[in-house]
Amino acid sequence: MSAPYTPDPDLPLSGVRVIDLTVVWSGPGSTALLGDLGAEVIRVEGNDRVSRQVSARTTKESIAKTGYHGGTYPDKDPGERPYDRSALFNWHARNKLAACMNLDTPEGHEAFLELVAVSDVLVENNSNGVLEKLGIGHERLLEVNPRLIVARMPPLGMSGPMSNYLGYGPNFNSLVGIAAMDGYEGEEPDSAGENYHMDEAAPAGLAFAVMAKLWDRETTGQGGLIEFAQAETVMAEIGEFVLDHQLNGRDPAVLGNGDPWVVQDVVRVVGEDAWVAWSIRDDRDWAGLLGVPGLGDDPRLPGVDADAETRRASTVEIRAAVADWAADRTADEVVEALVARRVPVAEVVTEPQLLADEHLAARAWWRERNHPSVGTHRYPGHPWRADDFDLAFGRPVPGFGEDNEHVYLAVLGWPRERYDALVERGLITDRQLA
Repeated sequence: MSAPYTPDPDLPLSGVRVIDLTVVWSGPGSTALLGDLGAEVIRVEGNDRVSRQVSARTTKESIAKTGYHGGTYPDKDPGERPYDRSALFNWHARNKLAACMNLDTPEGHEAFLELVAVSDVLVENNSNGVLEKLGIGHERLLEVNPRLIVARMPPLGMSGPMSNYLGYGPNFNSLVGIAAMDGYEGEEPDSAGENYHMDEAAPAGLAFAVMAKLWDRETTGQGGLIEFAQAETVMAEIGEFVLDHQLNGRDPAVLGNGDPWVVQDVVRVVGEDAWVAWSIRDDRDWAGLLGVPGLGDDPRLPGVDADAETRRASTVEIRAAVADWAADRTADEVVEALVARRVPVAEVVTEPQLLADEHLAARAWWRERNHPSVGTHRYPGHPWRADDFDLAFGRPVPGFGEDNEHVYLAVLGWPRERYDALVERGLITDRQLA
């Protein structure tokens, strides 16, 4: 039997078993956070479906035609198991187990309900109706296990006239209005490319909701449904703009790297495609900027007594002055000069620069991990830290079907003969076929 990754038993969610039926980014990102806290996260995947957004038929030749997507594989080579080697999947796959169950077969359906009976949480972010078509809607799941917490992440909720809309993060960012602000200054809103903010915003919210319900279950003894409408989460983050439109009839301006309240920008510096971001939040930052040698005496800058309203009114002149001053300096020179005056500033860095960053290295943020299908690489660390415990960081990726024996024999308690029979029939495999 394979030896699955087992997190520290003292972690907050140790002993909590999570069934992961998620796809793309927002759903898997949420279960990754639960795994970080010690939950046993089991990805249930059918070998007849593309569950990791990567086809088993992907080849080195086919990805060479896709531009930057080819770079998501180590050495730009998908290898024999491309579904195990994609960085798009592997970055949020840490701490997870993987078992093969074809839910559209009677055998897979039965095994899945057995797993539901011994689990605490189920998370899914498929389109509305997918679980119902498979006969595993939340009503059925809660019949099997009344203590189960079913967390569903429909983009626009489970009811209402838009509930059956299909799409990805950029589509719903557009629908709720966030994409209306996402463009270069003076250009159309779509000029800055796609925006996946919904996928970035939803994971933490869903993980928090699950933990709140787990706490509630300690008192009530009952599980239940969490309906987590992802688009509503994003809408809450731009609530002031929604209210401004409703009450005043105003639409947000397309400001690019600017901001409605503070003076900030991203300016080009010496070097190939080299840029630095800076910001003036308050009077102290403003006084610091005026003290920068070679910049503070620029006649385009208002005086030291300029308040926030005056600075906002002069934002074009201030940003032009900073841009001209930075244009013949390197990123290090610009950052050093502004840091010396305690002005918020940072270089816009590339991926290789991140890997070599001294600050991230000092905080041991990168975690080096090895997997037979992928090799040895550095992986991003956790988004937060806690004083009383270290978050889990086990193997970087569960190979497809890697934990079949553990899930079927240990978790479900199947006899070897029953398991072997489904393996022989090709219903339990360690390879994705689609």
